[in-house]
Amino acid sequence: MNRLSHVGRRLAAALSLCCAAPVMAAVIHFDSIGPDIYSSGDVLQVSAYNLLFLADPTSAAHGQSSGVGAILDGRTNSSCDIAACPQGATGNYLAILNDGGVQIARSDLHAFTLAGFDYSFLAPVSGLPDQQWGLLQLSGVLASGQVVTASLAFPGQDIDGNYYFLGASLPGALRNQVFTALTFNACTYNDAGLCSNSVAFPAFNQAQFALNNISINAVDEPATSMLMLAGLAAIGMLSRRRTLHRLQGA
Repeated sequence: MNRLSHVGRRLAAALSLCCAAPVMAAVIHFDSIGPDIYSSGDVLQVSAYNLLFLADPTSAAHGQSSGVGAILDGRTNSSCDIAACPQGATGNYLAILNDGGVQIARSDLHAFTLAGFDYSFLAPVSGLPDQQWGLLQLSGVLASGQVVTASLAFPGQDIDGNYYFLGASLPGALRNQVFTALTFNACTYNDAGLCSNSVAFPAFNQAQFALNNISINAVDEPATSMLMLAGLAAIGMLSRRRTLHRLQGA
């Protein structure tokens, strides 16, 4: 029995090493993509990731498409006309407009973890008073199929009256989680104090935000690891059978 226990410990240790899949770090930024606009249903591929643009709730409920995304140049003040573009970007960034959203997934369908990102409120008009207008909302689908959600308060205005990008402090619900898809959208506070962006409580095209420098660690799952797992399991079963056979013959 001691030999069986020893084999079991070795097998468990080997399995734990195989299950600790390697990670490949990447930062999604938009400097290599020219300024452009996107409608819901469009997919923007950046590096090994697909960014799917999502319609606002009302358009989605009626099966309609809507303009919800744009790549804007943070170095050019003319990128925004009426809306108040956030400041602080050294290049291009992703703007999500008109109550829309964006979903990120790897093009190879592998899982990933979220390490951080920069974000800002994108005010529908300039000159708004400095107050908390809404929240950035995140919804992640885990490898297990479970969905986890979290929200972040938008950074307020600086002393110059402009909104600036801020590095996100990840909520606990998102740390060290392995995702297959991650969705960003926003809500705005209504007169009742409810932060909403839904068919019942629309945000009236004011739930807008900007993202940049999305740091993601891809969890690779090479076929060799799966083969090693299968081989180790077979060795463990064979060792167990031999040990039991010896005990029965004793």
